[in-house]
Amino acid sequence: MNHPDPDDLVRLALDLLPRKEEEALRRHLRRCAQCRAAYQAHLEALTALVPEEPVPPSWEAELRERLHPRGFFRERRTLAVALAAALLALVPLGGFLLHRWEAASARRRFFALAAEPGARLMPLLDLEGRQTGWALRTARGEVLLLLQAPPPPGRVYQAWLIQEEGRRSLGLSPTPFLELGPLPPGSLVGVSVEPPGGSPAPTTPSVGRARI
Repeated sequence: MNHPDPDDLVRLALDLLPRKEEEALRRHLRRCAQCRAAYQAHLEALTALVPEEPVPPSWEAELRERLHPRGFFRERRTLAVALAAALLALVPLGGFLLHRWEAASARRRFFALAAEPGARLMPLLDLEGRQTGWALRTARGEVLLLLQAPPPPGRVYQAWLIQEEGRRSLGLSPTPFLELGPLPPGSLVGVSVEPPGGSPAPTTPSVGRARI
């Protein structure tokens, strides 16, 4: 049995295939358990890239409590304190929403680039072979990484070019998204978790590797 290009399975999971190619590939998946399992793995990995981060359910009630006047003849000073408290309550919420917007924007940009002709997607795998994200080589030869989860609090992701002579840092990110710039085809890249400011060499096991 002839199997499809692995990249087409990724594009199917991303809903990027033309209609006729999608229909033909889905017919193949109904007959081929091996490709069906690979496609399902891609779907699960993509789902993990959009983690549930609900706004805390109490924020709206607390905000209304701070904004709601407690008496018609409230003293102006008391009202000013309440309004100031409400504004302070909006600060962490604004940061939370900004973080969500930035993360969603990075994912949209990543997959928009992945949809361009000539782009190539590869899974990022940890040392045990589990998928932890995606590596992308754009049509222009630039390499980007998108991990399924952000780094732990107070830490950053650091990307590395893995060579026989050692590791070369390719940059840091406090988010799951890393832009590595242009790299030669077939480059082996990895990601470790490091303290802010990065490290001269990896100090933790790789959380994701890909040859891209």
